[in-house]
Amino acid sequence: MLNAALIGFGGIAQAAHIPAYKSLEKKNKVRLVAAYEINKDRFNTKTEINIGGSDVGELKIRQYTNLEEMLNNEAIDLIDICIPTPFHSDMAVNMLDRGYNVFCEKPMSRTYNGCLKMLDAAKQSKGKLMIGQCLRFFPDYMYLKGVIDSGEFGKPLSAVFRRMSVPPIWGWQNWYMNYEMSGGALMDLHIHDIDMARYLFGEPYAVSCLAQDVYSKFDIAHSRLYYENLPVLAIGDWSLAGTPFTADFRVGFEKASVISEGGTVTVYTRDDKEFKPELVSTGGYEGEIEYFVNMINSKSENIKNPPESAALSLKLIETLRESAESGGKIVKFNPA
Repeated sequence: MLNAALIGFGGIAQAAHIPAYKSLEKKNKVRLVAAYEINKDRFNTKTEINIGGSDVGELKIRQYTNLEEMLNNEAIDLIDICIPTPFHSDMAVNMLDRGYNVFCEKPMSRTYNGCLKMLDAAKQSKGKLMIGQCLRFFPDYMYLKGVIDSGEFGKPLSAVFRRMSVPPIWGWQNWYMNYEMSGGALMDLHIHDIDMARYLFGEPYAVSCLAQDVYSKFDIAHSRLYYENLPVLAIGDWSLAGTPFTADFRVGFEKASVISEGGTVTVYTRDDKEFKPELVSTGGYEGEIEYFVNMINSKSENIKNPPESAALSLKLIETLRESAESGGKIVKFNPA
């Protein structure tokens, strides 16, 4: 069984990664043995975020406020980075240079250049790198990917993705609401659906984005991705008051419409039939870490979620930002 260590013990680590490790340890896949957190009070603070609360429970791991001490004391196979976005690139490069396998939360970096530094480090490292573009592992999005690839319902004709939340004010020093650190909802929240559109449909030839400032900058982003004969709209908004976190999609096909609400998928066929397909049972956060662990153990290539793809999703976000800065003009996307 592999040994993993967290770098960062905030909301996403507590609400998403720790429950995944608890489940994967029961499968004899990976064991979370330690965590490093610069603020020792975090270890005793339960953090509620938009997807739910802390699930630390009876977690028994060694806690460190000194990174070098943790690395020297522990036999670690996998480093899991859950710190604010601006620190992703430097920390990932540091860990890759030391030969660790590195799983890093999204967005990959605050800048595309930071992504390139991570990719260069991964090429030189004996360890592997994967980015937490978790939607690729959530059951409803996996179903959608499957029916697109199989052509079961014919060609996709339109797609709408939404992701909405209250303002994320739970972060360290309120960093999410600091645009220079987070990039706003455009970069931190919206990137999920932008990555998913690329995963499903490939690279758009152009994009446009209308954005709105509410608490910080780009708290709302309405993006259009331009494909031949396929209109795609994605909405990201973390300015809403009092609303529960919402993520859904509606994709129209030649033979059916596929709709996900609250993680439940309903298919409505063109001949007036309706059914709910059976989905895989593993959640997205557990699924992505399990995929990475299996990849490490089997020494196989990452064909589902390679870091090069995560870097291109960040580059596409930067192209959308260019459009938003200009009031929504259409901008060509160059993935090369």
